[in-house]
Amino acid sequence: MRPTETELKLAFDPADARRLAASPELAGARPRRERFEALYFDTPGRDLARRGLGLRLRHEGRAWVATLKAEGDSAAGLHRRPEWNRPARGATLDLALFAGTPLAKVPGAARLHERLAVVTATRFRRTRWIVEPASGSRLEVAIDEGEIVSGARRAPIAELEIEVLEGPLDAAFDLAEALAARVPLRPEPETKLARGLALAAGAKRKPERAAPVDLRPANDDAASAARLVAAACLAQAQANETGAIASDDPEFIHQLRVALRRLRSSFRLFRAVLPPASLAPIAGEIAWAARVLGECRDWDVFVAESLPPLLAALGDESAARALATAARRRQREARHAAREAIASVRWGLALVRLTRWIATTPAAGSAGAPPLSDFASARLRKGARAVRRGARAFDRLDAPGRHDLRIRVKRQRYAVEFLASLFRGSGPRRHGKALAAAQEALGLANDGITALAHVRELGASPSVVDFCRGWFAAREAAGIASARRALRRAAKARRFWRPKPPAAETVEAIREPGAPPQDSGSAPLGGS
Repeated sequence: MRPTETELKLAFDPADARRLAASPELAGARPRRERFEALYFDTPGRDLARRGLGLRLRHEGRAWVATLKAEGDSAAGLHRRPEWNRPARGATLDLALFAGTPLAKVPGAARLHERLAVVTATRFRRTRWIVEPASGSRLEVAIDEGEIVSGARRAPIAELEIEVLEGPLDAAFDLAEALAARVPLRPEPETKLARGLALAAGAKRKPERAAPVDLRPANDDAASAARLVAAACLAQAQANETGAIASDDPEFIHQLRVALRRLRSSFRLFRAVLPPASLAPIAGEIAWAARVLGECRDWDVFVAESLPPLLAALGDESAARALATAARRRQREARHAAREAIASVRWGLALVRLTRWIATTPAAGSAGAPPLSDFASARLRKGARAVRRGARAFDRLDAPGRHDLRIRVKRQRYAVEFLASLFRGSGPRRHGKALAAAQEALGLANDGITALAHVRELGASPSVVDFCRGWFAAREAAGIASARRALRRAAKARRFWRPKPPAAETVEAIREPGAPPQDSGSAPLGGS
């Protein structure tokens, strides 16, 4: 049997290290303090990294230990990987120690030692405790403080690791939640090696868009698919988290907000196959964070996109300067609030709980869930009906109605993207593209309303407000015309999902708890 390491990795602010070490949950165990130096090896072509392998030689006190880690099941901050530890003779790496492991299957393994070189190194202090929260449960808790080194480049290490030595994974999450309720902790999806390789490559952190979701591992189970989708949304959020805090590039905030919007849509999409109480606390916290980030994003768009052409047309330099100064101040305040939210106990605890839910294996046949393939077509049919109704009723909709329709279009677009891997051909891509165009056009129609509200909030004079009202009304009219055309194309887009089966076989009747009966497709457009 392969030895498997199961641990939670959580990042924290180095300033919180002492407070974390003084947590009551660790008070009953005696801490042990050590200094580690580790060297990580790979070939110039990164043959090991490309195969999910990590090869390390670490100095632990007076001993040297060689370690091989293989690719495993890692998501958010939970890492489960096969691991082989071997005593080493000094600072020399002997690959013969790993005979019979995946390292022996690397092409050219017999001469691999000739191509290996140190690609990154770590130096850190570790304080660790052995905690036994219940009979049959043992955890190793470690606080690592130090740095990752690659040439002249440095990156800080401030990590909490909770490794399951014996017993259930729930014990690790219980402890993580207790600690995260006291000190801001964020699940860390990257290993020290992954961070070191990025450092060695000189990689600059960039905003990351949503990646495609592969639902094949769900094995036709809708509840399992819900977790795969949530894990993908969380991965996008975490990829933009650090940039949102440290960078002035507004795209990090935008992509983090998109990740949360997609996550909330996934909760709604799969709501019928999930126990109602399982996500309620998490969903509420994600909604809070999305609101804070949304306000920041609205001010970013206003300052960068809506305001410049407006001020150029205003014709009053003094009023334009005053409005621009007030807008930038309000933008900075919204950015500060967003960064505080991401760095808060509230945010970190929500992500720990979300990671726990993602790692929980759903009960077989939970909530009477239909096969995923049937569930997917049923949900896509329902969403398509909402888009068609909105397109037909578009000319009768007021601004709130258009906003409501945009939400429905967005949800259908996300559903198409989440479920696309279940269908063959280019249908999902074409359909998603049409929905994205309609969503963007509806957004442009709504931007003027949001911008005018910002102008009023900034205390502009009545004459400036009147000018802005006319200016944005013209923009809104152009956006409405564009949205009308885009909606018609989206409503007519070729369907790629299965048609509705006979009544005896349909899963259309499966609804969210408390939802009204399914509509027939002819009801008027309702709320979001």
